[in-house]
Parts: sequence; structure tokens; C-alpha cells
Amino acid sequence: MQDCICRDISAFWTEHKITLLTSKREERIISNTGRLLRCMLGNISPVYIGKKGWEKEVESEIVRTDYTPVILFPTMPVCDGQIIMEEMGKPLNVFVLDTSWRNARRWLHKPVLMNLKKIGLKTVPPSEYYLRKQSVENYLCTFQAVTLLMAELRTKGFASVSFQMNEKFTLWVKSLARERGLTIKKAMT
Repeated sequence: MQDCICRDISAFWTEHKITLLTSKREERIISNTGRLLRCMLGNISPVYIGKKGWEKEVESEIVRTDYTPVILFPTMPVCDGQIIMEEMGKPLNVFVLDTSWRNARRWLHKPVLMNLKKIGLKTVPPSEYYLRKQSVENYLCTFQAVTLLMAELRTKGFASVSFQMNEKFTLWVKSLARERGLTIKKAMT
């Protein structure tokens, strides 16, 4: 209970919408950072891949006229989200694949997602999430990828809350690491 951050979390509303593509299996994993992100951002909604009718949910998000739909995935070719936003004159609806990197690659090729413009991060720092095995150092978790993207897009008001969000993320990771008995040097810094 001493490590619980739940009472300190209030949702921040962003001009950009996040459509979190996840699965019921992923949702049940306690270390899933998409769940934490949903507590901290107000303009976010999950779509469960594999659930009956999920493609229709995605299609209805894609055709919304108040946002420009894009998908966050850092493989080439990627477009600059800031430029897309300026060209279209409206905020983004960022589809985020909240799963393992292996599954994300498969999900990226689902027919309903194939025509979305891919955006990536301009800079990718080393991951600070060490609760799950990462095959490559700069493979970020969902939380880090989304918060870095919001900063890169110069999301209104985000600079004032990003420090607090990242601080809570660090506390959350340390708490889960302690729970698991991890003694990784990073966990104690």
C-alpha cells in the first residue's frame, strides 16, 4: 500500500486522441503499461483485438472527422506526426499497439490498419521499463512511447504534466520490481 500511486493519479486530457489497440490477455497482465496510461490520460480508449466487432470499432475511429488517424510504430518509413498535424489542421488519433513487439508487428499488417500513416519517435532513449524482457534496448513500452510522442508533438499543456506522469511511472515500475523481488541496479536508482 505504501507504494500505491492510484490515489495520486488524475487524468490529463490531451488534444490528441489515443486509440489503444490491445487484447484481453494483455489487459490482465499487471505490468501492462497501457493500463497505467489509461489512468493518466483522459482522451484514450481501448479497442480489444480479437473481440467480436473490433474491426468495426477501428474503422469508426479512422473515419472520425475531428482527428487525423495515424499509427505509432517506429519502423521505416515513418512520417513526422507534427507535420501531419500541421498539414491537416487538426489533432491526431494515434493508434497505439499495446502488446509485445512480436505481436505488434503482426497486428500492424491487419487489413484495417494497413492504410494508416505510420509515425515514429524522432529520438528513442533507452527503455526505463525492465519488468518484461526486451529483445532490443530501445524497444520502449507503451507508456514511454506515448509520453515521448506527446512531448514531441508539443501537445498543449503536456510539458507541465509529463514530469509528474514519468515520476509516477518510475514509482510504479519500482513498486512492481520490489514485488517481484527484482534487485536490478536500475530498480534501486
